[in-house]
Amino acid sequence: MAIEKGMALLTEDRKKSGLFLVLSVLENMSIVKMPEYIGKSGFVQHVKMAEDCMEQIRRLNIKTPTMDQIINNLSGGNQQKVLIARWLLAQPKILILDEPTRGIDVGAKAEIYHLISELANRGVAVIMVSSELPEILGMSDRVMVMHEGRITGILEKDEADQETILVVGIPLRHRE
Repeated sequence: MAIEKGMALLTEDRKKSGLFLVLSVLENMSIVKMPEYIGKSGFVQHVKMAEDCMEQIRRLNIKTPTMDQIINNLSGGNQQKVLIARWLLAQPKILILDEPTRGIDVGAKAEIYHLISELANRGVAVIMVSSELPEILGMSDRVMVMHEGRITGILEKDEADQETILVVGIPLRHRE
């Protein structure tokens, strides 16, 4: 239902709740569009599925020997890029990224940051959840600060710095 409404979620723990570790790059990437890949005859349109997968592999610079590679054999950064590619295939209007760069190398982080900026510039609403302040400050147009499940403040980009975020994150009753 959420996918049909244009929403996508990249979960925090890709191995537990994002990837199908025993499936291939192709299968992990295309699963979100499987209903579209099944033609009226009931057969899977393998050529279209493979073309879409190869386009995402090139676009996101996913390092894999083949799209038939089992996803568990890829690096963490490439696994994360496959998950992002999955949701890009769905063409979301709203993309929620929960800790999108956790456990990946610096090079993959830079590529993911570039992609997030590109999506935002194209009009995709990107909601990024992160515990890394530099990531939040570098990527956000607006920062919502929460403490124990409650919103404690919303800051525009020019108001947001590390100190302000930390102060806003402390509930009033603890600030004295």
